[in-house]
Amino acid sequence: MRASVSVATVPLLLVWGCSRMLGFDDLEFTPALGIGADASIGDATAAEVGDDRGADMQSEGGLADAAMSSCDGVTCSGQGDCMVVDGGAASCSCHAGYHAEGLSCVVDETCTGVDCGRCGQCAVTGGKATCTCPDGFVFTGTGCVVSPDPCTPNPCDADHACVPEAHCAPLGACVPTCDCSNCGNCGPDNTDGRWDDWQEYCGNLKSSPATMACVRPCPQGDGCLPYNPPICWPMEGCFSL
Repeated sequence: MRASVSVATVPLLLVWGCSRMLGFDDLEFTPALGIGADASIGDATAAEVGDDRGADMQSEGGLADAAMSSCDGVTCSGQGDCMVVDGGAASCSCHAGYHAEGLSCVVDETCTGVDCGRCGQCAVTGGKATCTCPDGFVFTGTGCVVSPDPCTPNPCDADHACVPEAHCAPLGACVPTCDCSNCGNCGPDNTDGRWDDWQEYCGNLKSSPATMACVRPCPQGDGCLPYNPPICWPMEGCFSL
């Protein structure tokens, strides 16, 4: 019977034969890792790569299925497209003029009819009408107020009043108080438009000069504004004789 010899062992047999001829009968050889072993490792590696690729394909398929199931039945009101965001949740990307509310696309709001108060301004942000205030103010739902309030605690004496803001800018100034209640035309009522130009003259309705003196007039050049309490202010308010 003819022995079968692998190609990997041929060099070893040649060396063994030469050793016999030279008298080295006791010389032993341990076959080194050869072509056959390498081929086995290559086969195992290929199998492992194939398994990994298969696992990756299954994983990608699972993600695609999850994406499809998250958006299944989500119409975004017919005004957007469903997308799967991080975590696999469905989200609506809405068309221009619409914004997302949950899984619906609704028409963007406008500032028409929105009252933000004297110092507030309306702006559409993210499709929603929002009131914004100047620096140093916060919106309370009906208007903008100074925050923090520079008049709390009150820094003024009994003859002065603290003005927290002026012309929509934080102030916190102490100004003189006044009293023009005796003038008849210098009260807070503006039903006749007397305060439209922010100036009145004691005793002389909507005309100048003043014909009466206020009980407690303001310094020269200042008028008495009918606030609570009434305060003196440059070039505005009720001017005394």
